[in-house]
Amino acid sequence: MLKLIPQPQKIEKLSDETFSITTITLGKNDLSNNAVEDFLSFCSLPASETENIIFISDCSLCEEEYSIETGKEIKILSNSASGQLYALQTLKQIIFQCKDNIPHIRITDKPAYKFRGFMLDVGRYFFSVDDVKKIINRMVLHKLNVLHLHLTEDQGWRVEIEKYPLLTKIGSERKKTNFNHKPHGGFYTKQDIKEIVDYAHSFSIKVMPEFDIPGHSRAAIASYNDLTCFPRPLPVADHWGVKHDVLCVGKESTIQFVYDVLDEFFEMFPDEYIHIGGDEVPKHRWDLCPACNAKREELGLKTSDALQFWFMNQIKDYCKEHGKQAFMWSWELEDDSLLDTDLGFTKCGDMDTKNRPFIDTSTKANYIDLPYGYISLKDTANHKVYSGNALGVEAALWTEYVPHMKKADIMSFPRTGCIAETGWNGNCSWDSFSNKLNYYYSYLDKNNIKYAKPNKANSNKLRAKLSILLFERRQLAWEGLHNIFDDKKIEKLAKQNR
Repeated sequence: MLKLIPQPQKIEKLSDETFSITTITLGKNDLSNNAVEDFLSFCSLPASETENIIFISDCSLCEEEYSIETGKEIKILSNSASGQLYALQTLKQIIFQCKDNIPHIRITDKPAYKFRGFMLDVGRYFFSVDDVKKIINRMVLHKLNVLHLHLTEDQGWRVEIEKYPLLTKIGSERKKTNFNHKPHGGFYTKQDIKEIVDYAHSFSIKVMPEFDIPGHSRAAIASYNDLTCFPRPLPVADHWGVKHDVLCVGKESTIQFVYDVLDEFFEMFPDEYIHIGGDEVPKHRWDLCPACNAKREELGLKTSDALQFWFMNQIKDYCKEHGKQAFMWSWELEDDSLLDTDLGFTKCGDMDTKNRPFIDTSTKANYIDLPYGYISLKDTANHKVYSGNALGVEAALWTEYVPHMKKADIMSFPRTGCIAETGWNGNCSWDSFSNKLNYYYSYLDKNNIKYAKPNKANSNKLRAKLSILLFERRQLAWEGLHNIFDDKKIEKLAKQNR
């Protein structure tokens, strides 16, 4: 029996015949050169004298749907380049698994969800263009179709903005990272972004950029001090943890800054999705800020939470005017009914989303930067998509403790295989996935992808506790005391300015 990840919707055995593929020539198709080269390089077979993989257009199929019939010729039916691409990903696995004994079968397949994403946080640790392309290659193998790039953070601003050059001159560099004293930095030029977007598009992958506001903005504030409520020199953040200096949403100049940055984002990222952050926004500064209090009074808002809802709605509307579906991180606040329902959530917990569109990125299953002691492979496999208006699923790789591709691979795999299975089929389970795990490891080896081995992916109690203890050493690098002392300084300054 074939073991495929993600598992196709339907596999039919047509006869007991088997076939050998010793040469390959693709027929006329809609695939990019990158997609063709990727497939031929994987198979590493000489060209045949005649076309033996035939592509047939079938307008009755959905955009990402495809079917494959194997035989002396392999026939692929689809209605788009993405359907053809996904058929080749399935065919790769069949050829790898069956070698010279390809069964005579018909596969009929399409995804359960339109959004199947992978989030890469480049704000904490910068990943080169080549590394981002490697992430894209891994996404292709798993039929994932949205790359979510987390581009702005407290610890680094990673994308060139021509109108605000200090964002990369100052904001892209921090003096040290957690637990060492080595400086770290880097950013993407607009040409770099074009290269990433074009490469992703060549594999039918859309790119959703994230401009994280109004919190997680210390790198921007370090570059332009007036963006915060109480301007003063502040460095790009060195350590993890929530920072209390956030964008001052009471100033018109801050709103204009956000619009200006978004205008350049819209030019660089042509796909319909954009992420605007919105989580972990302490209100200490806003509660003391004359501009924020004046804005609240002007709008008739009772709380600073309500002020944030107003701000997020404004930014969402600006994105919508430019043809973008905006998303923000879901989080528990007093009354998020003030948020417009067309502002989508990347939903981290099982909370009421009030019928808004959302992407399931569960902290209990899909936060793949967390150690396997927190989220085992079984946990990820058994996670059921949250109920409601789900557009799909996303693996979230935060990188404060993921400094390079080797660690990124080990944290991502094999868990990403389960998330891909859920996104494609609508569900996964440990019972079904575990039966394919040995095959999956061999397929990852074939593609030169590192991974967590079984004793780590499903740790025993002792190993799980040790991995959690090692991860929680981050508490030693938390700037909590600094926040407390700094808050007192701001309270004193606010009293003096009354």
